[in-house]
Amino acid sequence: MTVNRVKVTIRCRLCGERFILKGRRDKGKIETGFKRCICDNEHDLEVETED
Repeated sequence: MTVNRVKVTIRCRLCGERFILKGRRDKGKIETGFKRCICDNEHDLEVETED
């Protein structure tokens, strides 16, 4: 089982808040533990990854 660390930038499209996190890439999915923005937005998010 290979687990890679990646830098993940999450930007809220509602309020513009930006979060920079470390995530794990496992089986094509990225897991950061991020749940929602501080404005309670859970769905309208822009996610960028950098290896």
